[in-house]
Amino acid sequence: MKKEVSIKLLFVIMFSFLLITCTKNDPDSGVVNTPSPPPPPPPPEFQLLYYGGNVSNAPQLAGGSYEAAARFTAAKIGTLVGKEIIEVHYYIANKPDSCNIKIYGPLNDETPGGLLYSADVTSETKAGQWNVHKLTKSVKLKSEDLWLSIGFKQSNSQSTIGCDPGPALIDGDWLYASADSKWMPYIKRTAISINWTIRLSVSLK
Repeated sequence: MKKEVSIKLLFVIMFSFLLITCTKNDPDSGVVNTPSPPPPPPPPEFQLLYYGGNVSNAPQLAGGSYEAAARFTAAKIGTLVGKEIIEVHYYIANKPDSCNIKIYGPLNDETPGGLLYSADVTSETKAGQWNVHKLTKSVKLKSEDLWLSIGFKQSNSQSTIGCDPGPALIDGDWLYASADSKWMPYIKRTAISINWTIRLSVSLK
């Protein structure tokens, strides 16, 4: 008697398992197998920049050391105060002998202040394309001037840092040159109207 009950119980369990399995795979059963939800999108970002359109050119500069920079004023930063800079994007036409990313704090309208961040990106910088550097140290925006600079050294005359075709915007074309040790807008140095193709990526989290 016990053996018959055990066999019947085993039969019921097997039948129930088969019924559940078929129901899950049967499109007419009314049971919907919902797929796993997609991964969350990456955090939104905002770009601080001055150039317009795609990269157009790169001015030819004599051999020497330079810093091509953009100054972001408190007004330009606006409501991004407190947000973190996560990446620097910069276009390089021809690779220089050395390349460094520098982020400065405020001093005055014509000169950057103290160094907030620096990184030697010579080995990772590639020619003829956009380059991206992820910051390795937290830098948050404040309601004060911030300067983004791409520093580079070249032995010979060449076109290194990219630019747009202009017109030049205020604070979009600063250039430091070791030849005169001065910070000046590129348009004042050459009468050529451009903006450097460099930008900051800011997390909106």
